[in-house]
Amino acid sequence: MATKTFEEIKKVAEAKAKKSAETRAKNAEDKKLAKEKAQAKKDLEINLGAPIEERKNVSADLKNTKGEDVEDEDYFFGGIVPPGFKHTCGNPVDREDLLEVFNKVFKPSDNILFYKQSDKEVYLIIVPIKFSASIGEHNNSITGDFQKHAISFLSEGSVNADALQSRLERINNPKFIKYSDR
Repeated sequence: MATKTFEEIKKVAEAKAKKSAETRAKNAEDKKLAKEKAQAKKDLEINLGAPIEERKNVSADLKNTKGEDVEDEDYFFGGIVPPGFKHTCGNPVDREDLLEVFNKVFKPSDNILFYKQSDKEVYLIIVPIKFSASIGEHNNSITGDFQKHAISFLSEGSVNADALQSRLERINNPKFIKYSDR
């Protein structure tokens, strides 16, 4: 029967402690995500059953690529944030390399938003109503509609700056965004 040295026992203990810490961190993240889902579900239940005039208007806390707050009314038809927006659309992108690519394609002054889903490599471009080619009275939009474009990097595993730029350039054309109101 082989006996283990103190160093071998120490290495095993350290590996177990590291794995345990990683598990605790993942569990804390899962709890946070579950809490966000529960709040989104609660907001959805509140808003779905009520008439539009009585719906709880949940703020989306939107931020542009400079990190500045922007008005919900500039992005959502009728000024009403759709239920579950925060959970579905995630948070503003904060990676400097991606923001640099985004700001090469879209002018920061146009306040086109760049968001990333919380749990996936899916990026959203949210267009202000004034530049929207698909949202407005002329398109019979309903309250809460907003123009968004999704870019997925699920199959790639992670975002690549060159691929991101080419996909953003496809979106940045008059078919999708009308800059006549600058």
